[in-house]
Amino acid sequence: MDTSEIKSLEQARREFSTRVKCEKHLVAMRWPDGVTCPKCGEKHVYWLKNQRLWECAACKHHFSVTSGTIFHRSKIDLPRWFVAIWLMCHSPKGISAKQIERELGVCYETAWYLAKRIRKAMKHDIFENKLCGIVEADIGVIKTDGGQSTHGGRIAPSTNVLGMVSRDSGALQMQILQTLDTMEIVRVCQKNFGTVRRIYTDAARSFNRMWMLGSSMPVTHARQWTNGEAHTNYVENAWSLLKRGLVGQFHHVSAKLLQSYLDEFSFRYSHRREKGQMMDLVLASC
Repeated sequence: MDTSEIKSLEQARREFSTRVKCEKHLVAMRWPDGVTCPKCGEKHVYWLKNQRLWECAACKHHFSVTSGTIFHRSKIDLPRWFVAIWLMCHSPKGISAKQIERELGVCYETAWYLAKRIRKAMKHDIFENKLCGIVEADIGVIKTDGGQSTHGGRIAPSTNVLGMVSRDSGALQMQILQTLDTMEIVRVCQKNFGTVRRIYTDAARSFNRMWMLGSSMPVTHARQWTNGEAHTNYVENAWSLLKRGLVGQFHHVSAKLLQSYLDEFSFRYSHRREKGQMMDLVLASC
């Protein structure tokens, strides 16, 4: 089944209408080279028809297509899971648990649980690859429930987030910052950067030590927004999309759960050029 051909919610419901259809597609995504034992890696397995399980010929381990995934031991049927994944992958600004509740006909707690588990699979995908080539970095301030108040409490509680975008691959990473110390910025960037050719930032003092990670060039926004190739327009675009989504869809986000929402937005932004394959990417890494 080619999920890139699914253009509407109604079509998604038809394509994933039964457990058998969902299991068949999940097998193809999890094991493109053939079913493999998740315990020992053996490819010689037997299908136990009555139990709907595989048995490994080497270690005798029994496993199903959902073993070790976000679907494991879930009482929610696979068709609902698959439709929820499709909705989250094809909503540029995100989709709230209340909307998932209405679309799937489940209670709010179930919808929230689905969204939480799907974000976990999205996080696994985005942290596999490092940012390479020309990279932009910028610090954003996100209003959060339970965040830290600034300026003596005159400004609403918020959380500082570092956004990093690769111009070459289009990949985005967003990471919560504990402090705005220069070495904290360097530590987070070092964790997410691969081989970078150039780093563009604004002129904030927190970026004073970016030279430790490679050739860097700040842009002083008080005087100009661009200086030839030097600008932070890509990461500014990501901030705009994130903040519109948080305000328009979720309204309030706690500081405790903010990172999972950042991972969800980073996943969609990073794979925006391959939107038709997003769902398969989630299933392959779940």
